[in-house]
Amino acid sequence: MSTRPEPHTPPLDHARYLREALALAREGQAAGSAPVGAVLVDASGKVVGRGRNRHKEPQTADHIGDAGLAHAEMDLYFQLGNPEQPETLTLYTSLEPCLMCGGASALMGIGRIVWATADPWGGSGRVIEWSQHPAMQDTEVIPCPDAALEHEGAALFAPEAKRAFPDEGWALWQEKYPQETAGVKATGLD
Repeated sequence: MSTRPEPHTPPLDHARYLREALALAREGQAAGSAPVGAVLVDASGKVVGRGRNRHKEPQTADHIGDAGLAHAEMDLYFQLGNPEQPETLTLYTSLEPCLMCGGASALMGIGRIVWATADPWGGSGRVIEWSQHPAMQDTEVIPCPDAALEHEGAALFAPEAKRAFPDEGWALWQEKYPQETAGVKATGLD
């Protein structure tokens, strides 16, 4: 039995916030990091936090960086601290959160998670179904609610998937997103 308050996540314009997460992903890519962005929105629709991947950028007082755990969601949470009424918040990400970021979202008590693009290799869902994870029972999960934004996100992340994932992971990306991965060359990131 959960001790968390019931989620109170009213309907929001998912496409609007996913577009903002994708814009942050492009910022991360332009800065030399992986193209992943995240936006945290309260029940009234106000953006209360923004983050993007920063693993190729220096750590600062305001942003986590220069580490493998400098993912967009962790950047956002690092800035945010402990939010009041986290069950009323919605996390929007350009890419399905990994196990670390999905776990952090659950531990914080985030009420809803929405992502633009599935990650068939690095996403939490490859390891354990979101609905089956004990910590995620009180979190509403909405994968890929907009086909055009899913395509945009997959095309944006595909070069990073080719570069960063082993052959098995890249094969899963090619299977899930054949159009978006056709002819992709790996990024120059290390």
